[in-house]
Amino acid sequence: MPYFVRVKDKSTGHQFDVPETDPRIGKIFTLVNSDRYPRARNPRPPKHHVPARPAPAVEQGPSETTEVEDAPAKATAEAHAIPESMPARANSRK
Repeated sequence: MPYFVRVKDKSTGHQFDVPETDPRIGKIFTLVNSDRYPRARNPRPPKHHVPARPAPAVEQGPSETTEVEDAPAKATAEAHAIPESMPARANSRK
């Protein structure tokens, strides 16, 4: 019965088990730390590598707060205000 060892694919970063006689070890696969993943009789589940997304670019503007920056916030707050003539809920019971 063959033994399996843990390898990492150099191009994708995925980790998975292959038979220890696999000729691709050292070429396109690198052997993973044998202390953590010793030889095994059955292959273990793979660990897929998902690259991290880069953080979105943040525009750095002037550090001073201006009237232009506060204007949209005030307009938004006024747009969501409920006039007193309208009920708080459309289906409210009296």
